[in-house]
Amino acid sequence: MVKPQAVVLDVNETLFSLETLDPLFHQLGLTGHRDLWFARTLRSGFALTCSGKYRSFPEVARESLRSLDPKRIGVAEQDALLSSFADLQPHPDVEPALRALREAGVPVVTLSVGNADNVERLFERAGIAGLVERHLSCETVQRWKPAPEPYLMACQVLNVEPADAWMVAAHSWDIGGASAVGMRTGWLSRLEGVFDESFEQPDVMGADLFEVIEQVVGH
Repeated sequence: MVKPQAVVLDVNETLFSLETLDPLFHQLGLTGHRDLWFARTLRSGFALTCSGKYRSFPEVARESLRSLDPKRIGVAEQDALLSSFADLQPHPDVEPALRALREAGVPVVTLSVGNADNVERLFERAGIAGLVERHLSCETVQRWKPAPEPYLMACQVLNVEPADAWMVAAHSWDIGGASAVGMRTGWLSRLEGVFDESFEQPDVMGADLFEVIEQVVGH
């Protein structure tokens, strides 16, 4: 078995659950609309990237929230949404998975469409900051995943070739983007349930992060 040279981890839903945002959506009279808001945020980010434009995650997230109820959602509600991101909690399997990578001696970074400093604070708050080397953001290249630039940037930071790095995510589109630049991939099913076969199949699959990482380390 060949030990992976590096692992890149997605953040939202892969590591940290967005369920913490549900009470806010309830307060805003948008109960059950969290998934729609996140889908619209991703859609707009993808579309901007395809058109050669860039807006940060907070900018796009704000506008996607407003689109759900333009007459009632203003700056205060948008601010409350972004503030709530500081309270996101990691899934229970995250710490064991990160410790397995640490024990195997595999360098680990995160790669998010959000701000790297904010992700770092989430890790610190959760008490798992020492289990990753660095937090990377699409803000650096001003292109949202699944465009190739964020993945290539992560490999460059790690000083590895894409073929020697793994991308692990709960999003089929994220797996597709990483596969397209030659990275190996691991997909966890807890978010989508079934992998979207529009994209290239991942190298390994599992129900949660720990199950996927066990396969990655032993692959």
